Amino acid sequence: MRLRRLNGRFIVVLTGVENAGKTTLGEALSHLLEWPLLEEAARTDAAVVDGRTAWDDLQRLQHQFIQQLSDIATSTPAPGIICDTGGLVLDIWAQTVFGQGLEATDEALSMASLHLLVHTLPEWEPDPLRTLPALEDRLELQGQYRTRLGSSGCTFGEVEVAPLSKRRDQAAACIARHFDA
Repeated sequence: MRLRRLNGRFIVVLTGVENAGKTTLGEALSHLLEWPLLEEAARTDAAVVDGRTAWDDLQRLQHQFIQQLSDIATSTPAPGIICDTGGLVLDIWAQTVFGQGLEATDEALSMASLHLLVHTLPEWEPDPLRTLPALEDRLELQGQYRTRLGSSGCTFGEVEVAPLSKRRDQAAACIARHFDA
């Protein structure tokens, strides 16, 4: 299977439920591979941080993700880019909270060469943006991510729970298998 590359760049999108360690894993992969990291925009978005997120905010973040990824793919000399979350996270968030998916989700999904479903960690780490302290709830939602990725036709792999260095190595091995394809 020929993988999609955006402006010749191999795009890896870390996805999954909250408390999976996507940001920490993204930073570790970015450092290991020497690829730029596109940070999660929601983490610093005023509406999200203030706890007053509306569907329109998530739609705006979806379009912002698409634009920022296009911009970095055009400007970086690196062969790949690591994205700390992406369109699927925003779409599932919108569907779960507002009962309505986002426009341009298919476009956001198709920009990735590889999605990595990062499994949620069993130990809860409080964070102002997190709302699912019960592991059972996060695992149920993680199943929805797997189903969506499987039905979307996207190429994806999974990063299972382990210490960070092993998770990084799992992810890097998966990237290497697909990057060379």
